[in-house]
Amino acid sequence: MDYTTEQSLWGILEWITDGMKYKNLADVFRFKSFSKFETFGPHEYLRIEINYVKKGSCIIRLDNESIGFNENELMIIHSEVMHFFEAGANGCTLLQLEFLPDIFSGFDSNERSLIPELKPVNIFSEANKLIKIVNNVRIVRAIQRIVNELEAKNRYYRYLVIMYYAELLILIYRHLSEAFLPICSNDAMKRALSFIGTNFCKQISVSGIAKQSGISERYLRKLFERHLKLSPLEYLNRIRVDKSIELLRNTEMSVKEVCYACGFGSPQRFSKIFKQHTGSTPREITK
Repeated sequence: MDYTTEQSLWGILEWITDGMKYKNLADVFRFKSFSKFETFGPHEYLRIEINYVKKGSCIIRLDNESIGFNENELMIIHSEVMHFFEAGANGCTLLQLEFLPDIFSGFDSNERSLIPELKPVNIFSEANKLIKIVNNVRIVRAIQRIVNELEAKNRYYRYLVIMYYAELLILIYRHLSEAFLPICSNDAMKRALSFIGTNFCKQISVSGIAKQSGISERYLRKLFERHLKLSPLEYLNRIRVDKSIELLRNTEMSVKEVCYACGFGSPQRFSKIFKQHTGSTPREITK
């Protein structure tokens, strides 16, 4: 990196941190445990809430909908969304990160250079007022890095936190575009993609996807062919393979552990489908 570029980078980071209306980089960053069936709310905040379920389970209720979250799953609740929290039968431990939307305001400063899709207003919206994320190691690690820096407060930590927030924004956008494909206008297709995106790690079938989408299996296949040029099973396997690559590269999990974590019924089937999609075996990826 040359001197000019380096000065520009520090200048941008300083401009963003100094330009924030509220100087706190986060209002809440902690681990918090709840006893079994403990409740909280209903409540709403101006803050964006991110909760990673470290242990146990919980339910979030908003409007007329209830969404369950289990261990290693992540929820992102948009600001000013009324919701109610209830811990599961074995309690719940959350890694919590809560911050004002103002954190992202600096990323909107130059309309010509910012990619429109990455504008926070396009990611955190009424359509995405509650986002459920399953098995995304990189997003969890970005959150952990933010919390670690906020706790340690080492020299220049504010610059690192701002960069980690930028990383977090991009990773959330990737998740939404890859797992949910919000550009699709067909509601049944959106329901199908959402169901696959949050349940790919379980043993689900094409008939089960159709039932959850409120349509027939035949119509589901037509929708996938029309919008993705894939069958529902091919799309499901693609999601599973993509997630398995992420786990193999970013965790210490064994091939067998990744196999079952991503919903494959057996290591043999995992290897076969993995090689069909990538041209390599899971063990070759780890090397």
